[in-house]
Amino acid sequence: MKVLLTVLAAFIATTTADASDPWKFVGAGPSDVHSFAATGTDAAGDMIEATRPASRTVVPSITSFSATPKTRFDIGGDSYQVQTAGKSYSLTNLDPQTLRFEVQPGDKAWYDSGPVDRAEIENDTRIPVGTPINISYEFMVEPNGPNGSFTNTASSYFILGQLHNDDTVGGVPTSPPFYINLVGDHLQVNALYCPTGLNPSNAARNLTHLTLWTDPNPIQAGQYNDTKISANVSNNSSGYLGVWMNGTQVVNYQGPLGFGDPTYWEYGLYRSRAPETVAANFRNMTITTRAAPPGASPRPL
Repeated sequence: MKVLLTVLAAFIATTTADASDPWKFVGAGPSDVHSFAATGTDAAGDMIEATRPASRTVVPSITSFSATPKTRFDIGGDSYQVQTAGKSYSLTNLDPQTLRFEVQPGDKAWYDSGPVDRAEIENDTRIPVGTPINISYEFMVEPNGPNGSFTNTASSYFILGQLHNDDTVGGVPTSPPFYINLVGDHLQVNALYCPTGLNPSNAARNLTHLTLWTDPNPIQAGQYNDTKISANVSNNSSGYLGVWMNGTQVVNYQGPLGFGDPTYWEYGLYRSRAPETVAANFRNMTITTRAAPPGASPRPL
């Protein structure tokens, strides 16, 4: 049963993680920063909705871990729901900061239909439209090919992390407004938006889909990738998305983002059906948010 609680319009969180690392969204950057000016799915089920305390310190520790589908555990004080096939390998807790996800062909969550494989967790907190968001973590894909290589033959998508739309508000199933994808063995950053008042489902054909960055280099199996995301999911001119990989800013987008609904963070492994087994480790996950001052244009923290 879906339970929808009232969303607080503004909430504030502070973090001690990476406190000395400034995320500079505006200004000169390296030559491989991709800047864009905008021009013209899943249904989780059994969700609860959370709100953050007015002020807190985020520590990326995993507590009360559970690998059972539909159950919850905490990361840095945030509640996450387990959405996997419930196999012994689907989700494991390697240490207080690290989770391991694995998918094999046919691994679905309880609500999945069609040819998909999934091992993910979903943050219960719904983030109001116009709230600046910072997400920081590291991830590593494990070797699954010959000579320590990485293989991915998923034909349509392989999502490693996504800011998903709260479809209980919009009333239709949607694709995520922002997601980190694997195309073969290359990372890619994608974003979507739809004007308020139009149907944001894929079938309605009202979406603008942006490919903001594709890594020219193949991902290296067995190596962690330091990932930082700064976003404001607003489907108007105040929206923005910045992405940094291993210290290099690869996306600097300013323009509409999302569908005008709250969003939530979800990560792990979610792909169109493929024959190979894939596993990845994620560690040091932190999410911080703050409310924008009245009348101000939200900017990254």
